[in-house]
Amino acid sequence: MEELGVGAWVFALALVAFTTVTIIGFIRRDRQIKKMQTLMDADTVSLPGWTEGETVRLLSSAEQPGFYTLRPRFLSKIETFAFHHVKSAIPNYEVLAHVRLLDLFQLTAEGENEKWLEAFRLIAYLDVTFVVCDGDMVIIAVIDLESPNATTNERLARLQQAKKHALRTAHVRYISFDPMHPPSEQELRLMVLAPETMVA
Repeated sequence: MEELGVGAWVFALALVAFTTVTIIGFIRRDRQIKKMQTLMDADTVSLPGWTEGETVRLLSSAEQPGFYTLRPRFLSKIETFAFHHVKSAIPNYEVLAHVRLLDLFQLTAEGENEKWLEAFRLIAYLDVTFVVCDGDMVIIAVIDLESPNATTNERLARLQQAKKHALRTAHVRYISFDPMHPPSEQELRLMVLAPETMVA
């Protein structure tokens, strides 16, 4: 009888512990979702709340012939040249183009602080020209195409500087070069790949 009582207490405690952990998990997930939603208020993207009328208009516009059209090309001619140059230098690796910082980073516990979320939202929708991944899609390096006179906009220049700093802080190999004067394939291969990861 006493053994049954102890067993019942142990089961009850285990049930309470499981319930508590589950509730905490849901609370944390909800907090994370709400914090990430604040990124949607970035200056570069406007995502107002949808109403039924707006949804109808969106669906109606999608049905209009010629309302949407594809861009003439995904990459500019100079970006296309640079893309093939990178692929020739590292043919056994995946190269993705125009990837947003929001798709590259995950926030640490410290980064979830409201102050840092506000800072991150300013650069979250900036992109990098190329991301180099291995066969398991693990990020190896980030490449930006730059020109000495790429921008005269002071605010954009500051955001680009913040982007570079964030990438370096995240300990990703960051490479930039002028597409009009690219490094040779051998130089680029050495820049992108650490010696221990180089594929023969």
